[in-house]
Amino acid sequence: MDDDTIHDGPLSTEDVRRLLDACWKAKRITELLPELPRGMKPRHIHVLDAIWHINAPAGQRTAVARVGDVSAFLDITTPSVTKLVNELVHLGMVEKHSSHDDRRAVTLTLTDSGLDCRRTYVEQYHARLVTVLHGLTPEQCDTTVRTLHTALRLMQHDRNSQRGKDQQ
Repeated sequence: MDDDTIHDGPLSTEDVRRLLDACWKAKRITELLPELPRGMKPRHIHVLDAIWHINAPAGQRTAVARVGDVSAFLDITTPSVTKLVNELVHLGMVEKHSSHDDRRAVTLTLTDSGLDCRRTYVEQYHARLVTVLHGLTPEQCDTTVRTLHTALRLMQHDRNSQRGKDQQ
């Protein structure tokens, strides 16, 4: 079946196979990202970018972002974000700030190194990809994003349902 074939009706097993194959290709795309500084992982860049976006309305020097905010922004678990943030603190990319009112409340800002890293691996690289991906339309991008989000949500729901059945 041609990749551009469109049909109405339920998905076939061949459709599912092609979707999963596209997901593997998407993973390969992430493997083509530029080489990161020593000790950095692609997930670190996602966390830096999330902190930057959360802090943006208040200004980058104002610590607003919390681990829970980053977790929600990236749709990954809080323990995973906590581990990544601690690694970024160790790498000198993120600073933690304790609240004077509530010592348990910790906010995050990017250090100058973190801001530079984000500028290089997000802003500059994404600007380069605009020219590399010039053959794609915004509609194609929107469809891909919606499709992947929906597929992830449906598969997570299925996994959670299966776990519930297994525990009964």
